[in-house]
Amino acid sequence: MGLKPATNPDVEAATIELTIDGKTVTAKDGVSLYDVISMTGKIIPAMCYHYTFDPFGSCGMCLVMQEGKKAPVRSCTAKATAGMIIRTEGDDLFLARKKAVEKHLSVHPLDCPVCDADGHCELQDMAFEHGVTNLANAKQKFIPEDTRSPVLDFNMNRCIACAECINVCKDVLMIDALQFMKKGGFNQVVPKGDVALDCEFCGDCLAVCPVGAITNKFSKYLYKPWQMKKTTTTCNYCGDGCQLYLETKDEEVIRVTSPLSWKNKWGDRSETAKGHGGLCVRGRFGFEYLDGKTRLRNPLVREHNQLVEKPWIETMQTLVDRFTAIMHRHGADAIAGLITARCTNEELYLFQKLMRTVFRTNHLDSSARYGHMNFVHASKHAVGLGRTHNDWEDLTKAKVVLMIGSNLTETNPLTAMRIKEAIRVYKAQVVTLDAAVTNMAKLASHPLLINPGTEGAVIDGLVKTAIDQDLVDEESVKKHPRALGALKAAVDKLSLEQISAHTGLSSETFKEIVALFAESPRSIILCAEGIVRRTNGYQNVLKLIDFAWITGKLNRPGCGVSTVTEEPNEQGAVDMGVAPEFLPGQARFDDAAARDRFAKAWDAPLPPAGTGSHLVDILNRCRSGQIKALYILGENPLGTLPASLEVRTALEQVELLVVQDPFLTQTGRQAHFVLPACTYAEKDGTFTNLEGRVLRVRQAMDPLGDSLPDWHIMTALANAMGGHWDYQSVNDIQAEILKLVPGYYNLGQPRKIVLTPDHYLSNGYAAEVGARYCVSAGHDQTRPFSLQMGQVLMHSGKMSTEAPGLIKISPNTGKLHMNIRDMEQLGVQEGVNVCLASERGSLQLGVQPDQAVAPGTCFFPEHFNEPPVKDLMTVSIDPVTGVPAFKQCWVSIERV
Repeated sequence: MGLKPATNPDVEAATIELTIDGKTVTAKDGVSLYDVISMTGKIIPAMCYHYTFDPFGSCGMCLVMQEGKKAPVRSCTAKATAGMIIRTEGDDLFLARKKAVEKHLSVHPLDCPVCDADGHCELQDMAFEHGVTNLANAKQKFIPEDTRSPVLDFNMNRCIACAECINVCKDVLMIDALQFMKKGGFNQVVPKGDVALDCEFCGDCLAVCPVGAITNKFSKYLYKPWQMKKTTTTCNYCGDGCQLYLETKDEEVIRVTSPLSWKNKWGDRSETAKGHGGLCVRGRFGFEYLDGKTRLRNPLVREHNQLVEKPWIETMQTLVDRFTAIMHRHGADAIAGLITARCTNEELYLFQKLMRTVFRTNHLDSSARYGHMNFVHASKHAVGLGRTHNDWEDLTKAKVVLMIGSNLTETNPLTAMRIKEAIRVYKAQVVTLDAAVTNMAKLASHPLLINPGTEGAVIDGLVKTAIDQDLVDEESVKKHPRALGALKAAVDKLSLEQISAHTGLSSETFKEIVALFAESPRSIILCAEGIVRRTNGYQNVLKLIDFAWITGKLNRPGCGVSTVTEEPNEQGAVDMGVAPEFLPGQARFDDAAARDRFAKAWDAPLPPAGTGSHLVDILNRCRSGQIKALYILGENPLGTLPASLEVRTALEQVELLVVQDPFLTQTGRQAHFVLPACTYAEKDGTFTNLEGRVLRVRQAMDPLGDSLPDWHIMTALANAMGGHWDYQSVNDIQAEILKLVPGYYNLGQPRKIVLTPDHYLSNGYAAEVGARYCVSAGHDQTRPFSLQMGQVLMHSGKMSTEAPGLIKISPNTGKLHMNIRDMEQLGVQEGVNVCLASERGSLQLGVQPDQAVAPGTCFFPEHFNEPPVKDLMTVSIDPVTGVPAFKQCWVSIERV
């Protein structure tokens, strides 16, 4: 336990022996003595200690006696050395620790009855444990409470100056937003510069505070810890799969806490490579939507062009009649379905089964189509694995991480923590290639700004440089000389000078990056929305795999090509077969053996092979009148997709639009039936995170109003239409999945990686590789700015906009984010309106400076539709995967 890993994970510190309480103990030289003591199973008090960061030594509680020294030693800051003889117990040590408690309490207010930490306070526990009952010289600090932060209040009267909040922020999160400042005769924790706290608001400082000095504004004075039910579950915001505790009282969600706390301060530092137990701002403070006023509580049915509340039994009877009539009149191909990847694995599995065996259609898709499918198809095609190649531990222990098109802190904050630990602990070299000044770029060893929209050309440059500079790994390529020859021929027609001019990276920079990546023993490529959600995403992932192959970074431990997912269960949606091309387990829908196996298991024929439509095709079929009924679970295409895809027209054309959602979305307002669904807090199930780990989702509260879990609604609908489903609980669904996809429920462990590139490299690679390397075309210079839409840290999709806390922290300003230099050149100041024009149209909006926005680019958060900036976007559909790319286009900006 508690042993900080060596800088190089391949080199270990020397092993030593020392004596603790008469027993010989083996440890690593130079680590914290407190960690060694903890490793023996003996826990001694320590109020400033946490295993995730380096010892600080302020509380004076972890005292031990070391032979040869007269005074007690603070074991957390003492280093273990060979031959030490240590005693951890005794009356002298008990009295010394008791004095430390009395010292802290002498300036600590005895306001336990009104303190949120009452019953969950380490100082309170230590006072009881050491029998502190009398404080003769107690005095108050009388420090005004700092309530300037939008989410956290700082009560420095209660602070014991343990610095846990400062240390976790600086050492673990690498944000460094807090500091000690001498004010009023006392050391106080204040935001840097003693201004209102403005940080990432992850709340890890709140989590590790051992007293009530930092409090949560959203749950202040609402509870006592023993009054709440604590449920361990998985966060519903992004694909990181963070574990959290939903704490509820009666029918209300009071707060969210995390495994990271002063209560779990004893741990193994090497285990932090798999996560530190904390949360991001969304997970910790974005919970209020769960029981919010905007939740749907009853079914809605359209009557006389208005949605009116109806009871479930009447709603379902009418709905089944409508579905049945459409099937009889127009056939199964007239029905289609879309589902969000915020649903559980079990619900995703039932959805595709419902569509294929009850409605008999293969027109179905999920939100994984918005980008993740580019990575899935490319990786499955090239190496036989339809998901990311690396887990968090690989990322943490990498020596080189090449991040391209990834604003990781904003999209997947806890995966970003793995890169931070790689930098901090393992001294990794991190290369960032992006058209934005990302948070990770500020920490990277090689922060490289590229011209907007040139990610594909950058990859061309990497591959060409590796070949031209002979940085090819002979062991990797020798088995496939024909494939290597075809790749050389493909890049030979490219000019590195032209690529440099196009991307903004010099030839020398390309050489430096490639040498760094190729010569490292553990190198990982991490691509994200700037690759998979952009034009040519599929081909660009294949090119990254090319680069990894020729540099020897496929099938080597700690190496690979990886991505992240925006929604919590995009990987699960693919694995459960929610795509026209896949059956559960990523079996091909057209595979005869797989079709036969599933048809027998489900006792129903499947739709014909070769049929099926993905997202964009479904909308096209709706618009043309081929699809008459559309069943949408949790998706909001009207709020997500640009106007050029004519979603509204498509929805208006269908005879039956059914929306199942916890909220009344823009799409729901157009529906004929709106079915109130539960959130993840009101149901059981599992999510599959970006690593491939299957994680439990546990019910923390009863469904609000008459809302129901999605699986419950689908089961009722299937049975009403003759499906004969007998699912009584989620466990029944899981048992069926286990039979059809053996081993899928992996008890929270990353799935085993088996890459098989040899088949691809020997069959078909040489014929297709040339097409993906071509000279990049420039853009229309009459529109000089690159408009980019993407995520911001405080939000995830449209779900977070229903959380009042997150809106309070990060409201929609309705303004275009621009680089201050571009604003000066245009002669505009913050708040001044500009005309933003693309080939799709124009609109007027204000501007605001943003230091993360690079010159020549502008940015608008994709979470907001006011003003409708998304409708300016052009859309390109990937010809292989059907993924619509609509996050970047070229615009002109003029002052109004």
